[in-house]
Amino acid sequence: MRPQTSALLAAAAATAAWLLYKKKKKRRVVITGCCGNLGRKLGAYLQERGVEVVGIEHPDYCAKGSEPPCDRVVQGDAQQPGGVPWRRVLAGADAVVHFSAVNPYPNADWSESSGSMDHAFNVALAAADAGVPRFILASSNHVMGGYKDDHKHGVVKPSDAPRVGTALNDPAAAQRAGDAVAYAAAKLAAERLLAALAHVRPRTVFLALRVGWCQPGINSPRTIGASGVPPAFETAGAAASVKDDSHDDAWFRGMWLSNGDFLRLFGAAALSDRIPGSGYHCVNAMSANTNARWSLDETEALLGVRPRDDAASYG
Repeated sequence: MRPQTSALLAAAAATAAWLLYKKKKKRRVVITGCCGNLGRKLGAYLQERGVEVVGIEHPDYCAKGSEPPCDRVVQGDAQQPGGVPWRRVLAGADAVVHFSAVNPYPNADWSESSGSMDHAFNVALAAADAGVPRFILASSNHVMGGYKDDHKHGVVKPSDAPRVGTALNDPAAAQRAGDAVAYAAAKLAAERLLAALAHVRPRTVFLALRVGWCQPGINSPRTIGASGVPPAFETAGAAASVKDDSHDDAWFRGMWLSNGDFLRLFGAAALSDRIPGSGYHCVNAMSANTNARWSLDETEALLGVRPRDDAASYG
């Protein structure tokens, strides 16, 4: 056998062995905010698919409710950037999914949103430094909420200029739910950090999914309220209903993200082999709602998954 042929066969055998190892190796995904609404849903979904799930959560949240669906939970404060245990679990992870925030709802004030920026910055930088192949940010549709009342704009694409915050037309509802400006500014800042990191940390691909409205629990579109804020987190008292304004109602129903579509999109973001190995990519993450103004073409192109549920099907 010629030496050149022998070398080619050896290289092919090594490649095949590596691919087999990679196929057999159990994937490990780290989820920040693993005790929250989205973290719990994704953790259970990934575990059902044989993924090792490692959660990172603040001790105060770990003390509330039942154990999250994780193989292991590391308690820590993501606002603290250095010398903390949560950084060590990033090494060797296949992906990091970042949900953690001081206040994960759109009525977050500037102090809370500043803390949420710290969470995103610290975790993204730590993941990049650890050489994690994939970092996934749960961003928000509120980054583009200013398009709600711009009826001439048409479909909102990820590449459109940001318009942070979502103002409600009903004054009483707006007072109760807030305008989501501070919340959206924190999400936008995290997106821009990922875009910058993509140029200097080429070992990591950075994904931002602008999440629509995925409520806790069964997440029925029939229970939608203003700005996506559960009553316990509203700025004052009772839940604000978007029924006060038909245009607001249509906008918020259009941004609904079903549990099934959420899991399919984030599952693909964490596990799909079609995701590019580097760069920064931002897509919308809403269900396929009738008359919605969110472009999902970029979502399908990146993730290989197109949302299929529709709020209109629920009446």
